[in-house]
Amino acid sequence: MRHRLRTCLLAAGLAVVVTVVPTAAQAAPRTGQASAMAFDWTGLVVAVAGHLLGGGSSEDPSLREAVQQVVAAVEAAKADIIAHTELIASAEVQACARQHTIDVADIENMSNTVRQLWARDATGCATLATAYVTTVQTPQAVDNIGHVLPALFAIVVAARGRAGLTNGINLVIQDQIRSYEAVVAKLTPTCVKRGAKEPGFPREKWWECVAYNGDRGESAWVVAPAEPSRAQAEHIATRNTSRPAAVSALPRLRSLGV
Repeated sequence: MRHRLRTCLLAAGLAVVVTVVPTAAQAAPRTGQASAMAFDWTGLVVAVAGHLLGGGSSEDPSLREAVQQVVAAVEAAKADIIAHTELIASAEVQACARQHTIDVADIENMSNTVRQLWARDATGCATLATAYVTTVQTPQAVDNIGHVLPALFAIVVAARGRAGLTNGINLVIQDQIRSYEAVVAKLTPTCVKRGAKEPGFPREKWWECVAYNGDRGESAWVVAPAEPSRAQAEHIATRNTSRPAAVSALPRLRSLGV
């Protein structure tokens, strides 16, 4: 029944198919390079920030190992990070995000004085990015910066930790949380709750969502009185945006208790 009913609904025009033609404003990973979203940036941030918030030293071997993991992840995804950075509408945010993506590879080659100056510059960049994502309204613009935020905040936390600038780590995490909340809210897809019933069968309900880029998502169908999961449909519809990563990251960042 479900297959036949779904076919009837589509034929009746209750579902709209949107074809999205890739444009210059939609970055894709370059050949042979890892996608920035392939890394657990939140896990890296939580490892470094948790160490520092717990009173750990910038010279502890565990901290230095975590910082090197950030450096390795940025290096592996550098081309993809920069590809998304080049699409950010704010010239200031674009320039500083690109600079710190490039500079992080030399974190161990800097004197601590230089490292502290660089860490402060990186923090300023994250602050600019936070202000930008919380004010910009165009979904594509939000998505472009949303793809860059995870790596940028990982760089900032690693830079401050390695430079010994532990004061203010809590405020950096607060900015990261605020940035992700903006991404989640502004990339929330348009959703409609559907329901249908045929004689002799229980009523079925589900959610249908459409993201800004035209991607669709549908939740599992459930029989009343159970309620379908809107979050499931939202996740499927936004699978090709930066929103799912932000949704996944928020509980772990909040667990730091800042």
